[in-house]
Amino acid sequence: MQINIFEDSKWENFLPLTYTRAVFDLRSGIFKLREKIAHYYQKHNCNLIVRKYLEELYKNRFPNRSINQLIKGSNLFINGRLLISSEIAEKINSLTDNSGLFFQQTCIAFKKNIDSDTSISCENISKLMEDISHKEADIKPIDYIWELVDKNSDEIKKDYKIVIINKKNHINKNGNYHLINPEEIFIAKYVDIAPNVVLDADDGPIFLDDHSTIMPNVVIYGPAYIGKNSVIKVGAKIYQGLSIGKFCKVGGEVEQTIFQGYSNKQHDGFLGHSYIGEWVNLGADTNNSNLKNNYKKVKVFFYPEGKYTDTGLQFFGMIIGDHSKTGINTMFNTGCVIGVGCNLYSADLFTGIIPSFSWGSASNLRNYRVNKMIETARIVKKRRGLKLERFEERILENCFQDSIKRRHIFNRK
Repeated sequence: MQINIFEDSKWENFLPLTYTRAVFDLRSGIFKLREKIAHYYQKHNCNLIVRKYLEELYKNRFPNRSINQLIKGSNLFINGRLLISSEIAEKINSLTDNSGLFFQQTCIAFKKNIDSDTSISCENISKLMEDISHKEADIKPIDYIWELVDKNSDEIKKDYKIVIINKKNHINKNGNYHLINPEEIFIAKYVDIAPNVVLDADDGPIFLDDHSTIMPNVVIYGPAYIGKNSVIKVGAKIYQGLSIGKFCKVGGEVEQTIFQGYSNKQHDGFLGHSYIGEWVNLGADTNNSNLKNNYKKVKVFFYPEGKYTDTGLQFFGMIIGDHSKTGINTMFNTGCVIGVGCNLYSADLFTGIIPSFSWGSASNLRNYRVNKMIETARIVKKRRGLKLERFEERILENCFQDSIKRRHIFNRK
């Protein structure tokens, strides 16, 4: 049986992060959503179904995996917006051919026998559901970015139980660092921990992944995940709910925040209850607010509706799309949404929605020319020994075109 993890039409709910990736490649906890699903289906071939314009990106990124390709025979389709669990997997596995689980009008999973090998994409996945029987299930998928952030602590706890199975813990209880509740701390191979680091797992587990570096005088409160080859800078204060993907550098004060990967916040400054994409760089003393002065629920710009929506959360900071940068002393108000490829600076307070490819201060934003932004992206990736491929450039160019109207609406010239 082939497993197919698919995007549905609600990928737009997760803009600007899904301009440059499939929705199931978003992170919450230790794993990305697709990795959580794949854990329960390790013995099966796993196909990814993405939007057509992302197909070349995913074929390049996963050369040994099927992308947008169905095989003849029994196929199980799973919505990539699921935060799956063993209980949910059990319900999905009980499906018979031509049957599906639905939450209201949203398909959670369905099983179907495919007559012949064929290609597919996110745009036509709904056609496969037309003749399947519907069974209502109390399985609600993730609908918004801020849900991933809000659930991050719980997801770290859940993922931790999975990730430590059959793995050797390289923790040194007699090391030159301080451990609180060491039974909930896992240190992978080749992790470099400097003197006077405090790892406090009283409120949840701490997982330090392969080749991560923790510099002197860092304090980390769990739940927390520090990804492969990532660095926590000297004296950083890491509070509960932090997930850092691979190749990040993080310093200052951070809490309840997700770093997708390849992004830096090296210096002092506060970052809370936020989601940071890839190839983001936050300049020294960049700060964000994660709580309104009137303590009311935070509203966030919602791309599909083109207006602000209530998150229902008292604490929420900001969302930053891929390849965006901030200068020193940059400040962001509660619930700020920054698009892809922005270059923002000055001590003015940024607020609301900052459309993709915006350049300048909060009081004077203009277009960031796409060729200049791509030129910078090439330099940034080269520093990591990577190349910005032509299909990645086309994705950024498409994002630029899609955001022209939004920059006009917000008077970006």
